[in-house]
Amino acid sequence: MAPVSQTVRVKVLFFGRLKDVLGHSEEFLDLADASTIEELFALYAARIPELAKYRSSVVASRNEEFASWDTPLRSGDEVAFLPPVSGG
Repeated sequence: MAPVSQTVRVKVLFFGRLKDVLGHSEEFLDLADASTIEELFALYAARIPELAKYRSSVVASRNEEFASWDTPLRSGDEVAFLPPVSGG
């Protein structure tokens, strides 16, 4: 029997301009086990190329704590992508 690749289910949240580009603020997504935040964002950018232009200024969090882009994801994680804040 061939090995079954493991998947993890994460909740993904988008805020500000990112939410507007995506068209909604949250969804659940199944990913390969050990996928990183960077890989998760890349999946969205491939689906919606306009998101890619925000990558250099977006901040990511995992489970309500800021996280680096190479952070591996586990099932049940909540990942949020936050655009830069402008105005004052």
